[in-house]
Amino acid sequence: MATYPPLKVRDLPQPLPWQKALGVGVVMMGLAIGTGELILWPHLVVKHGLNLLWFALAGITCQFFINQEVARHAIATGESFFTTSARWFKWTAPFWFISAILLYIWPGWASAIGTTLKELFGFGDYLHWAWVTLALVLVLTWSGKVAYKVLETTLKVVVPTFFILLLVVSFFNLSGADLAAAWQDFSNVEGLLDGVDLNVLLGAIVFAGAGGMLNLCLSLWYRDKHLGMGQYFGQITNPINGHRQSQAATGYTFLETRENLRRWRGWFRYVLVDQGLIFWLLGVITLGLLSVNAFVVLSPRGLVPDGLNIAVVQAHIFGEQWGIWGYNLFLVMAFLMLFSVMWTVLDALTRILSDIIYTNTQVGPFSKALVRLRRLTSSQLYYITIGVVVLFGAALIPWQQPLVLLTTSAVLGGLSMAIYTPLLIYFNNTKLPRSIRPGIFTNIIMFLTALFFIFFALSAILNILPRH
Repeated sequence: MATYPPLKVRDLPQPLPWQKALGVGVVMMGLAIGTGELILWPHLVVKHGLNLLWFALAGITCQFFINQEVARHAIATGESFFTTSARWFKWTAPFWFISAILLYIWPGWASAIGTTLKELFGFGDYLHWAWVTLALVLVLTWSGKVAYKVLETTLKVVVPTFFILLLVVSFFNLSGADLAAAWQDFSNVEGLLDGVDLNVLLGAIVFAGAGGMLNLCLSLWYRDKHLGMGQYFGQITNPINGHRQSQAATGYTFLETRENLRRWRGWFRYVLVDQGLIFWLLGVITLGLLSVNAFVVLSPRGLVPDGLNIAVVQAHIFGEQWGIWGYNLFLVMAFLMLFSVMWTVLDALTRILSDIIYTNTQVGPFSKALVRLRRLTSSQLYYITIGVVVLFGAALIPWQQPLVLLTTSAVLGGLSMAIYTPLLIYFNNTKLPRSIRPGIFTNIIMFLTALFFIFFALSAILNILPRH
């Protein structure tokens, strides 16, 4: 039976200058600030109180440690989590492939964007606007030579823009008295879970950050940015105007020499800044401000809108206070947030699918069954796959409303996290060089994180099962 070849031994590359290395955290921020922060958490805190944000803080903190461990493995090997898990058990490759499709093919973000743009421009149908934004993703993707560079460069504009807009909205909307009342409500933990739908809460916790399998795609973005051992891999380039690069199917490892370990410390300091300051800190600030704004605006009026209506209703209230510019400002901010998360999710799904296909056409136990796809490069697979994903998503949009799609995706994402977090702990503590394995504190947090998602996953399953 064909197996995956062992990791090749190479020296760990010299760390890049910080201005060239930073960027993946911005991509993760584009994922994090969208559905959960704009829709699910504001809905929950308006309905049940700001004290539920303790779960949001726990969720995004857990994801910081997950991201750190995914990044640890990516920089140390350049290999995706999906290939590493297939080394352990071959059937995880088709499992992750199918799981990614079930999780992220649903076009909830496109539906939400369509609703936002219909409200913003005042004409058209949400369905048509959703199709336009999906087409825009394809145009942007095909416009550059390297797929990741196009994504990162665009998000380096979009993410700071909607963050500044959020600060402007908060400055005009929140008074000192509002912040004091919000803190008091946040601090009150009595009856914390009274009347809360656990499935919706799980979805919100998963979306407090990237969530689901999207955290695992971090390894593919680090590799395509050529960080750590990813420098030994080619990049996904445009088949039309990009320079063709060969892509390795499996990863690398390095000897624990003094120089390699010095370089490792440099790379890992970058990870802590990239994921700690950009992803975690800015994510906490954004989630908190969006939730507090919704609480201050909607609670006094007794309004608890569902789905994307929570953003639309807030836009109308801001319009009452500040006129048309306040109304449009909030909707533009909502559009930028949702578009960033939609594009990043589509890119992540495409990368996951094309990575699993490419690796298993070249090596491993499934290579004979996939021999007909062996001639396709990783770049060709990526650009073909994103076209198929976008077209399939466009066909699914009329089926459901945004909140149903997004909540379903989030619950399934929580189930995937309950599965892959223990595996990530195992791989990083047994397969990496001893000197770079996670410490006791990180392992404790990761263990608690695994228990956290396993508990909520089991709760969601029990809640779905029929009761006698």
